[in-house]
Amino acid sequence: MNPLTLNAIRKPGVSLTLAAVFSLLMMGLVAAPTLAPDAFPFLQSLKVDTDPENMLAADEPVRIFHNDMKAEFTLHDLIVVGVVNERNEQGVFNVETLSDVYDLAEFANSIRWEEDGERRGVIAVDVIAPSTVDAIEQAGLGSVRFSWLMPTAPETEEEAVGVRDKALRIPTLNDTLVSADGRAIALYLPITSKDVSYQVAGLLREKVAGFNGEATYYITGLPIAQDQFGVEMFVQMAISAPVAMVLIFALMWFFFRRVNIIISPMIVAMVSVIGAMGLLVATGNTVHIMSSMIPIFVMPIAVLDAVHILSDFYDRYPAIRDRRKTLEHVMRELWSPMLFTTLTTCTGFASLAFTPLPPVQVFGIFVSIGVFLAWFFTITWSAPPEWSTRFISPAVPT
Repeated sequence: MNPLTLNAIRKPGVSLTLAAVFSLLMMGLVAAPTLAPDAFPFLQSLKVDTDPENMLAADEPVRIFHNDMKAEFTLHDLIVVGVVNERNEQGVFNVETLSDVYDLAEFANSIRWEEDGERRGVIAVDVIAPSTVDAIEQAGLGSVRFSWLMPTAPETEEEAVGVRDKALRIPTLNDTLVSADGRAIALYLPITSKDVSYQVAGLLREKVAGFNGEATYYITGLPIAQDQFGVEMFVQMAISAPVAMVLIFALMWFFFRRVNIIISPMIVAMVSVIGAMGLLVATGNTVHIMSSMIPIFVMPIAVLDAVHILSDFYDRYPAIRDRRKTLEHVMRELWSPMLFTTLTTCTGFASLAFTPLPPVQVFGIFVSIGVFLAWFFTITWSAPPEWSTRFISPAVPT
């Protein structure tokens, strides 16, 4: 029998203490710098990144070219505000709605602040809104007049409808700034960087909440979608991980029909996930789209060795009739297969470290670590018969 399991059988309390201390240590390493960053400046705090661009390395040629072209043509990420009015006969082109749109555009132009010596927020000079785009009209023979499409909020219904008629005559505004049926209008707000989208969108929502008109406002754009994805990513992780645990529990209940013998493998799975995610954060890695799925991969793999041990234990016990001897026989028989399958699984996931995608590399490495932790705690914690006798008392044949 391997020394790890042999020592665990002789000193079951040490194995239990080791697992508990390890879990608390991992949770402490994650929580301490997040809750009290000034007290633990040497620890890495939790960092979350939902930007799909970061699936590629910063020095990836295609990403460098993309950023160079954005800089060359002065392109910025956009927040889009859609305004829709289905109730009014003239759609959005009524005094009340256009007045609110004008106020919103003026407010958006003022969303700027200083941070670390840099100007952040909305880039007012590039805002595309009815009050910031040109209306080009013929002023007479051989002359052209340039004016703002909506220099001020309209005061009469005729002025409001006139804004629509001007916009629909300009091909670059028709069905981009203004819908052809006149029921929708859009504001395009360029921002200095993606990471300010949450603050800008929050301020826009506060402003829109103060309007009492009939129109409905939609705030969207790629940065908003990425922020929303980031929120939903954690919501889904908070839902999916417990659901996975429940499904695993149900399957093990179906096979073993005793809650008390299922507890140990489930705790091993939980400790493995805590260890993998704790090490990920503590080593300064970012929780990305891929790494958020680590718990879902680790949990089902973590209980496999325990299932093999329990199944073989219950097959052998009626003939041997002694817990310790049965367990020693089972562990001698399963030690090599469990070790080789674990190493094979770890190698498979760890091989993702050779992919050119950093989040996939992190995913593979830490799933591999989680699988190894599951094997280690299974053979040292789930195995000792003293633990089974004192705490979970499995219903073996007598």
